[in-house]
Amino acid sequence: MYNVMGGGDQGNLTTPAKNLFLTGPMGCGKSTCIARALGEHLPKAGGFLTVRQRDDAGRPTAFWLCSADGEEQRKIIDCDGYTMYPEVFHSFGTALLESAKEHPFVVLDEIGGFEVLSEPFMKALYCLLKSDVPCIGVLKGPGPASRMMEKLGLGEACGEKTQALRDWMCREEHTLLYECGQFDPMAQHLAEQWVRRYVE
Repeated sequence: MYNVMGGGDQGNLTTPAKNLFLTGPMGCGKSTCIARALGEHLPKAGGFLTVRQRDDAGRPTAFWLCSADGEEQRKIIDCDGYTMYPEVFHSFGTALLESAKEHPFVVLDEIGGFEVLSEPFMKALYCLLKSDVPCIGVLKGPGPASRMMEKLGLGEACGEKTQALRDWMCREEHTLLYECGQFDPMAQHLAEQWVRRYVE
């Protein structure tokens, strides 16, 4: 059974809402679904991608916040000691969100991490989601978000703000939040339908 959450078009899976977000366990294929659906259209997007850097053994060494076109990037986490760089969201991340409205559509892959503690970033995020520009992206699942917060030593405020974002998405009539299973065919279907409606 597919667990569909959100407002708007949640009862009609062939017509995604203006904002489509996939959530679920780490490694279940959320970002892959979006990348496959967008294909060659990705460089036209506003917003950002969160890119994981790995060493030769496949272990993560850092996480980077990258513009959707791949032209700019800033390190947000250094995995050696798990050093965070929240100032990246105050400045670079916020600027990416504010300029995203100049694009035909927006990719937000992913949100629901420690960036929720950045007031400028969250203000710009909610403003973007309420705008007329269609957005597609990934929201960290509650489990992965909690583990990340524990590993980074973040307080309850981070968890509360992430849950508030999730709750807002579930109430917002133009947003569909879809809970993915492992390599979920419905998630891929929704992403492709969204691309056909808002991008192609």
